[in-house]
Amino acid sequence: MRLETWSYTRRYQIKAIFDVYPHVTVLFRQIGSYYFIYSMKGLTKDHLPGRKEYVQMEYLLNKELGLRDAYRQRKFR
Repeated sequence: MRLETWSYTRRYQIKAIFDVYPHVTVLFRQIGSYYFIYSMKGLTKDHLPGRKEYVQMEYLLNKELGLRDAYRQRKFR
């Protein structure tokens, strides 16, 4: 999976498109010092990403923004 394009939208939000899901617009929001997936537009029932894809998308965006270490150190419940 590759991060195709990304851009800032409103305050603390980023819109991104990935090559595996080119028809889906992923909206990220900032929490602390990294970004996480807030919502997705354009999903179909046939192509729903799983947890593995969500984590990979978050990782790629945070890596692109130079926030990889903060993302890797986040706390899991």
